[in-house]
Amino acid sequence: MAGARALVAACCCCWWLAEAAATELDLLGALSLHNTSRTGVSVAPGMQPQRTAYTLEGDSRSLQVEGAAFERAAELLRRSPEFTILAALRQEPANSGTILSFSHGYNRYLEVQSSGRRDEVRLHYVAAGATAPRVETFPFRLADGAWHRLALAVSGAQATLLVDCHPLYRRLIPPPDRNFTEPQLALWVGQRNSKHSLFKGTLQEVRLVSGPHGYLVQCPGLDSECPTCGQFALLQATVQELTSHIHDLSLKLVGAEARLARLEQCDCQKSCYSNGTVHADGATWQRDCNRCSCVHGEITCRPVECDRVECKNPVLHPGECCPTCLRRCLLQGELYEHGDRYAPKECAECVCHDGNMQCTRTDPETACPPLPCDPADQFTVPGECCKFCPGVDYCSMGHSCDENATCMNLNTKYTCKCNQGFRGDGLTCEDVDECQEAGGRLGHHCHSNTRCVNVVGSYVCQCLPGYTRRDKFNCVEVDECAGDAHGCHADAVCTNTPGSYTCQCRDGYTGDGYTCTPICTGGCLNGGVCSAPERCTCARGFGGARCERDVDECAAPGACVPRALCLNTPGSYYCVCRDGYRRDTQQDHCQDVDECIEGFHTCHPSARCVNTDGGFKCECDTQPCELSCSWQGRVMADGARWAEGGGCHACACRAGVAACVRAPCACDQHTNTSLAMQSSEASLPLAPEACCPHCEARYRCRHQEMHHVTFRSGERWLYQCQICECLLGEVDCWEPECDEAGGGCCSGAGTWRAPRRLELAGCAPHCPTCQGGQCATLVSNLACCVHRARRDVAAALLLAALWWGRAPRAHRKHRGARR
Repeated sequence: MAGARALVAACCCCWWLAEAAATELDLLGALSLHNTSRTGVSVAPGMQPQRTAYTLEGDSRSLQVEGAAFERAAELLRRSPEFTILAALRQEPANSGTILSFSHGYNRYLEVQSSGRRDEVRLHYVAAGATAPRVETFPFRLADGAWHRLALAVSGAQATLLVDCHPLYRRLIPPPDRNFTEPQLALWVGQRNSKHSLFKGTLQEVRLVSGPHGYLVQCPGLDSECPTCGQFALLQATVQELTSHIHDLSLKLVGAEARLARLEQCDCQKSCYSNGTVHADGATWQRDCNRCSCVHGEITCRPVECDRVECKNPVLHPGECCPTCLRRCLLQGELYEHGDRYAPKECAECVCHDGNMQCTRTDPETACPPLPCDPADQFTVPGECCKFCPGVDYCSMGHSCDENATCMNLNTKYTCKCNQGFRGDGLTCEDVDECQEAGGRLGHHCHSNTRCVNVVGSYVCQCLPGYTRRDKFNCVEVDECAGDAHGCHADAVCTNTPGSYTCQCRDGYTGDGYTCTPICTGGCLNGGVCSAPERCTCARGFGGARCERDVDECAAPGACVPRALCLNTPGSYYCVCRDGYRRDTQQDHCQDVDECIEGFHTCHPSARCVNTDGGFKCECDTQPCELSCSWQGRVMADGARWAEGGGCHACACRAGVAACVRAPCACDQHTNTSLAMQSSEASLPLAPEACCPHCEARYRCRHQEMHHVTFRSGERWLYQCQICECLLGEVDCWEPECDEAGGGCCSGAGTWRAPRRLELAGCAPHCPTCQGGQCATLVSNLACCVHRARRDVAAALLLAALWWGRAPRAHRKHRGARR
């Protein structure tokens, strides 16, 4: 079996290699950009001279693949569980843009995005059988202003990222959905939709390749693997199916051999023995009134089937199995069946017997019983041989009336009359359906608001829905809205109607009247619930008309322990020890850092450092002594002030202690949350405009849905369970990390989590390796952090090995110079 599997695998591998010419679609060619002029698109020199490149810029653009090209792209992805997205691009630094996207509105279905903000390549996709999109993040700086060739290959449950023909990452993922049945699904190049995630830079190639080894279209020099993940899965399923068939055939063969073995031990003739007679297999015979047969040595008998007789009194003759009809009699032109009786006159009776009419006469003197009445009162009844006395109860003497009829005595006989609710001749009575007609003796008398229901011998008047009974024949209407008999929702209006009622939701609610939900135009964001018309009840950590705004939990006192600084994050917050303090690993509080011992002070070498709570001070014990500051290899005089970071930070030296704060911006002077308030100096110089992009309106970003809501550069918010940030007018969103979700456990030195988590309806928990009770204690907290650190270091070493091991020497030198 192992050799057969190897042979099948080798044959399939050769066949797949022979089919290496995969089907592909050039999306830039499908847009026909060379024949049209579109806003924000211009021709530019590219990576390959023989191909045309296009520069994408600006904030208004529409590169949507429509019509037959869209259907072909969808069909390519439906056809095979293996596909590759290829691109040759040069992306502007700090741009976060989409390279290719199947989306419906802002919602992603299948998208490749490059974030220059966080140096990531992201694969957004909807997994098969799921509804919410997932994201797979590959750390790599693609947005560096240089040309790159990107290949993202998906093979079944495996995703591989190649940059410049170097395999960088290989991940196991849930297989993406390929049905493409989402409503209003659209295909975009260089953007997610008409407004969001606009790619800025130059594109020379964007292709969809269906089938295995699609990256060979871009990098023909790479080795192809045999088989790929998807091919191996298909091969494995095929081998398993063949193994199952062989197993079934083996079981059938064993069964057939067992049957043959039993047949060899049996009598080949399979005869039957009955009453000393041998009957061959398949023979039939009759025994008494049974037909018997021999089947494989077993005798089966069943009664002889008789033909249907066409007479009233058939006769079964001795020795025969089926009854037969005897001859009929002809008397005075009338035919009588065998056994029929006929009275030609009083005290005479004739019986038909096999064609002969045999008549006998009865002597009334001997055959009739004595009567109790006087002979003068006795009378003769026509057709009767014996006389009768007046007042005889003929019904008690036996009658043939129907069970639904009444027997009534007459003078000389009885008669039958059907009961009320039945009709017929008395001998046979059938039920009368009174509901077929109204009024009269045989009709019903149900009035309005009722429905006649027939029962055996009578009828009932049933009230229609919405009515109640007044008497046997009448029903009156019920006002369901006057009481609690209706089923309308509490936020609906009940309206009474003849026999029923209607429910209609009040203004500001939607539903069928039986279930009403409030309407909040546009819905509630970030886990908010629409609790009343146009009123959202926000989840903890959010506010605003639609819960679009983050609540600054740090504004409330007591959010963090003493000596700790509260840092707000979208929907959450965390605490970090202030400068001069470090978290105590034994107790959950901030302890003082001895800057003098650890060498973190700025005292001049001639001065003595004295540790203080949360800081230090410099003192002169002997002369000569200076209280100037040692700052980054320079000596700053006592009282000196200088700027760092291009003027973004203001620094000062006071008695040997140097400190820097962020320089205030012009717009921060009008707010109470200004970071410049960290300084006790009110006369700090204003930072230059380059340090204050949040002050400029041109660098503001609009919310993805609520376009009237804007955010300043540097502000963050939560949207669709992702953290979004506005930076210089561009929006980038990413999955919350462990140190930003408010529910993880990993953090840098001196930081830890506040005792709350980001819990939103419909959002899966982030950082699952750091949750689920793993961080309840300090030990598990540290273990989790060590685990993440080891994982990140291993990933970095692997990436470096792949990069430096395969990159050409000249390219390594270029990368080192650029770093």
